[in-house]
Amino acid sequence: MTNGALRFAVYAGLGIVIGALVALLEWITVEVALEAVLQSPIWLQAALPAVGAAIVAVILKIRPGLNSTTSDAYLHSFHSGTGAEANTLLPKLLASFATIGTGGAVGMEGPAVLTGATLGQSLGDRLPKVMGQRPRLVLLVAGAAAGIAAIFKAPATGVLFAMESPYKRDISRHGLIPALVASAASYLTFVAILDDDPLLQFPSTEVRLQDEIVAALTIGVLAGLVARGLAHVFRWAKHLDDTYGFGARFASSAVIFAVSLLLAQSLVDRPLTLGLGAEMAADIVLDNKFGFATVLALFLLRVLVTGATLGVGGVGGVFIPLVVQGLLLGRAVEILVGADSTGLYPVIGLAAVLGAAYRTPLAAVVFVAETTGRAEYVIPALIATAISQSLMGEVSVSDGQRGEREGQLERRLKEPCSAVMIEGSGKIAPEADLLSVIDDHGTRTDALAVPVAGPKYEGLLVLHDLAAMMLEHGPEATAREAMRDLPSVHQDAPAVDAARLMNEHDTSAIAIVDDDDRPVGVVTAMSLAGLSQLT
Repeated sequence: MTNGALRFAVYAGLGIVIGALVALLEWITVEVALEAVLQSPIWLQAALPAVGAAIVAVILKIRPGLNSTTSDAYLHSFHSGTGAEANTLLPKLLASFATIGTGGAVGMEGPAVLTGATLGQSLGDRLPKVMGQRPRLVLLVAGAAAGIAAIFKAPATGVLFAMESPYKRDISRHGLIPALVASAASYLTFVAILDDDPLLQFPSTEVRLQDEIVAALTIGVLAGLVARGLAHVFRWAKHLDDTYGFGARFASSAVIFAVSLLLAQSLVDRPLTLGLGAEMAADIVLDNKFGFATVLALFLLRVLVTGATLGVGGVGGVFIPLVVQGLLLGRAVEILVGADSTGLYPVIGLAAVLGAAYRTPLAAVVFVAETTGRAEYVIPALIATAISQSLMGEVSVSDGQRGEREGQLERRLKEPCSAVMIEGSGKIAPEADLLSVIDDHGTRTDALAVPVAGPKYEGLLVLHDLAAMMLEHGPEATAREAMRDLPSVHQDAPAVDAARLMNEHDTSAIAIVDDDDRPVGVVTAMSLAGLSQLT
C-alpha cells in the first residue's frame, strides 16, 4: 500500500471509530438518560439538572481544570497543542454525561468534538512518519470534523466548522482532505448505527422572494445584536467561578432550573428548558397558537438555563443552545411582522445567530441545508448571516478563537521573551578580560552577544565588538569597558518589546532578565524570527 493510500485509510478509520463512539455517546446520554428525564415527573425534572451539577462538581474536584464547553478544548489544542489530551477525555465525557443526561441546557456537539479532536491528536502523535508534516494538527482537525459530522448527521457542516472555528475572521488551511474523508466515514458509521433522520424537521412550503429578502435583512440585524449579547452572557457564565463560590452558584442555578421548567411547562406544556431543546423548539416555532409574548419568554428562559448550566460548571457545547435561541428569535420576528409560519424566519434566525456568535458563517448556513431539509433557504440565510457577522466586531462565544491566521514572526512577537530567547548564553563578570571572553565564547555561533552581570545585569557584550575593543583598549581590557550600555527586557514581557528595543538601539541582540535583574538569556534577530525552527 502506498503512503498516500495508507493515509486515506487512516482518515477513514479515524472517522469510523469516531462515528461509532459518538453514536454510543448519543445513545447513552440522549436516548437513554435524557429521555428518561423527559419522561419523569415534573418535580424530578426540576431537581435533576442540579443533581447533575453536583456530580460534575465532584468530577471537577477529583480532576480540576476541565473546560466547561468541551468544544473549546479543540480550539485550545489547535492553537497551543494543549486541551485535548487523552488522559482528560474520560473525565470530560463523564462530566458531559452528568450535565446533559440530567437535563443541563448545553449541546452534545461539545463531547462529540472533544472525542474526535482527542482521538485525532493522539493518532497523529503515534503516526508521524505515515502522516507527513504536522500530523498532530491535521488529524486534530479531521477528528473534530468527524465529531460534528456524526452528532448532527451533517458531514459538510463538520468540515466547515472544524476549519472555520479556530479563527474569527479567517479559515484554517490545515486538514481539508483528511477532514472530508473522516467526516464522510463518521457520518456513514453514525447513521448506520442509529438513524439518518434530519436533526430538525421543517415542512416544504412556498415563500415569496420579497418575504425572503425582508426576513434576511431584518433577522440579520437583530441576530447580530442578539448574538453579541449571547456571546457575552455565555462567556460571563463560564467564568463565574472566578467570582463566586460553588455554593452560591449551585443554589442560584438550582432555583433557575426549577422555576424556568415550571414556567416553560405553563407556557407551552413542554419541558423546553431541559436538555438540548432543538427539536422541541422546532415544533414550537411551527405552531401558530403560541404568540409573541410566549416565544419571547421561552427565548429568555433558555438564555437563563444555559447560563445557569455553564455557570455551575456544566460541561457541554453551546452550538445547540445557539440553534435554539436562533429558532426562537426568528419566530418572534416572524410574529411581529405578521408573516406566515413557514419556518423561513426561524431557519434564517438559526443560521444568523449561530454563525455570528460562533464566528462560523459558512458552517451555520450549510448546517441549515443539511439539518432542516430546507436548502431553498440557503440564500436568505447567507445574507442574514453576513449581516449578523458584520455586527460582531471582536466578540465571540468561544474563549479559544483567535482573530485570524498569523505568520511565524507575528506569532512569535506575541510570545513572552522566555519563549524566543537563546538559553544557556551564560554571563560574563564585569572584570573579565577580553582574552578570556574569546577563549570562552569566541567559537559560539548561536549567540551574538553575552550579558555582563555581577550578578545583576550591567550591559551587553557583543562578540563582534571584541576585535575593535582590543585594538582600542588593549588585550587586558575588561568586559565592562567593552560592553554596550543596552537596556534589558524581563523574561515575561512580550517579544515585541525586545524587537522594539533592538530597533531603537540599532542592535541585533537584547539581554533577557528575571525578577532579580539577573540574565537568563539573549534574544537575537534570528531567535526572534524562529529561523532555527524552519530548518
